[in-house]
Amino acid sequence: MRSRNRQIFESNGEIFFVTSTIVGFINIFNRNEYAEILIENLNFYQKRGDFVVLAFVIMPNHFHFIVKTNSMSISNIIGNFKRYTSKQITRKLLEQNDLKLIEKLYTFGQNEPSTDSKIWKPRFDCFTINNIETLKQKIEYIHFNPVKKGIVNTSEDWKYSSAVNYKGGEGLVEVDTEWKCLGY
Repeated sequence: MRSRNRQIFESNGEIFFVTSTIVGFINIFNRNEYAEILIENLNFYQKRGDFVVLAFVIMPNHFHFIVKTNSMSISNIIGNFKRYTSKQITRKLLEQNDLKLIEKLYTFGQNEPSTDSKIWKPRFDCFTINNIETLKQKIEYIHFNPVKKGIVNTSEDWKYSSAVNYKGGEGLVEVDTEWKCLGY
């Protein structure tokens, strides 16, 4: 059943600025083993051809991606991404017997409708990027997010971000910094 406020994005081949958040805004990705799950999945879905990554940041309790979709809708892509990462995060929590975090996620997850694993909030925010100026502004926003939150002093110091890619370094995810997928 659809939430009445949820907009479904069904266009393929568009550029999207996507945000999704952990239930209860719990800081889970400040631990490398959980952030790495998102990195691995971001790389997997990109290599599979679902999208091209133009920018990303993984913050302690949410992520921002800018992606150009290929053959699948953004709703399907993010739904698959969240479903699979939920399973992997849950598995890791159980392996590590992290009962305190499991209980926190469970408690906050009970307030969320229709989520199986209670890791992610059931919806995601998505904004279609229609021009280069907006793309540049959203990339800058993404990269500055860890600095704004006081996590690092410079954007390229945050390893779970594409900022290092845009500075000419090699990041954890392949990023189309030259926007070749857009014809540049």
